[in-house]
Amino acid sequence: MGFLQDDREFVEAIKEAHLWGSGPFLRKLFVTLLLSASMNRPEHVWRKTWRYLSDGILYDQRLLARDQGLTMSDAELKERTLMVIEILLQNNNRSLKDFKPMPIPKEDVVFFTGNILLYDECQYDVVEQQQIFEHLSASLTEKQQGGVFFLYGYGGTGKTFMWKTLSAALRSKKKIVLPVASSGIASLLLPGGRTAHSRFKIPVPTLENSICNIEKQDDLAELLKMTDLVIWDETPMANKFCFESLDKSLRDIMSGIPHASRKVFGGKVVVFGGDFRQILPVIPRGTRSDIIHATINASYIWDHCKVLRLTKNMRLQTGDNASSTADDIRSFSE
Repeated sequence: MGFLQDDREFVEAIKEAHLWGSGPFLRKLFVTLLLSASMNRPEHVWRKTWRYLSDGILYDQRLLARDQGLTMSDAELKERTLMVIEILLQNNNRSLKDFKPMPIPKEDVVFFTGNILLYDECQYDVVEQQQIFEHLSASLTEKQQGGVFFLYGYGGTGKTFMWKTLSAALRSKKKIVLPVASSGIASLLLPGGRTAHSRFKIPVPTLENSICNIEKQDDLAELLKMTDLVIWDETPMANKFCFESLDKSLRDIMSGIPHASRKVFGGKVVVFGGDFRQILPVIPRGTRSDIIHATINASYIWDHCKVLRLTKNMRLQTGDNASSTADDIRSFSE
């Protein structure tokens, strides 16, 4: 009945933290209180503090929709905030369903890095991204069928958006995604991203007969066996021997599964991405021919690769208040 404990101290704690803490910090604080079972009536604390906990949600949604004039009702703000709290709880193997009668968000959404985007609510043209997302998701439903894809698109077409959406959508289903990039800067844009050399222990320098420094009994080998999807961004920058060394290592690691050793990358689904009009592999004192023959499309892996294309520049689809910026981007793109 709340006669002995009214959870007032927790409500006041969140209000006080709001004076100096950000929205993500407040949501993590609320999740910590839930996990520690400190609150007697968590739904009462939620009702009293949800406006503080939703701080920054509207700003994130405006960035996603590229519309600074976007507005949200109280019900929509509550829903988005509960979704982010649910993601934080799932990272700790818990759920809002474990804390009844806390409200539970809808599940028919695409999660990524704490932000949520409903396709039917997006006012811009995301048909290309949605089709590619559904195509790649379908390839993951067929167990051990594998597949190699290359997402080709110039800057601004939404490749990073696709990596984040794919990663979080699969992780919300308890699947394992390993996002990597050829450079350290590019890896910072990926959720949980690392460089390919760090993740797969690719030797330096990488030669034609190189393999990754992974033992079959390593924890990394066990992780690769359970991995559902590998995302490799900025692949045109890496030497083709890097991909071939990973292919040979994955075939060896997956050799215990029938026919896996005969399939490229051991039957794993691998999605490459990048733009061949940007930086190609650096070959010291190499000629133009040496550089071209070191790229991924000069490798035998390219014969197994299905190319998916992004053609629409999403950076041009900004709000009316940023029309001058859009014009600058359009002229530069042209």
